[in-house]
Amino acid sequence: MRIFLVIFCLYYLSATNPKISLDRIRQAKDFTLKQDCSNNYAIFIDMSLPSNEKRWYVVDLEAKKILYETYVAHGKGSGEGKQATSFSDRPGSYCTALGIYKIKGRCTGEHGLSYILDGLEKNNKNAMSRGIIIHSAWYADDDFIFNYGRCGNSWGCPAISTNALKTCEPYLKPGTIVWIYS
Repeated sequence: MRIFLVIFCLYYLSATNPKISLDRIRQAKDFTLKQDCSNNYAIFIDMSLPSNEKRWYVVDLEAKKILYETYVAHGKGSGEGKQATSFSDRPGSYCTALGIYKIKGRCTGEHGLSYILDGLEKNNKNAMSRGIIIHSAWYADDDFIFNYGRCGNSWGCPAISTNALKTCEPYLKPGTIVWIYS
């Protein structure tokens, strides 16, 4: 009987407290269809979590399964500690802007290989003019997080470690949806 209760409790907790709700995954899948995206993967970034927790998720939208998770930095204008506390799409704010984005393509610049984000909603429509990209950063590496107890801060971009960017590369195709939420 005890084993049954333990299994039931574990099942109940995992079903009621998923890292990403099935409803959010369904919404992302619907959004990809409306935006005519052929990619079956999406990136979810949960800014309600502190930056010393893995809050970047690569999700298979068909299987409704998390394939990979890692740490991700938020903009220094959103909070210079480990917790993002405010969000903005205003140019010069150095904030992370919430909403759904679409990867437009790749570029190589100051941070090496990066992925251009296009904001698809009213609250992130300035992403392209702000230069918001997914890029690698030394301050999102495991060693930095271990030493400082948090990721460093970007200028508004979702920045992940170099190794994480390499791991995620197969999923970061044009048309991939990136959903940043809190």
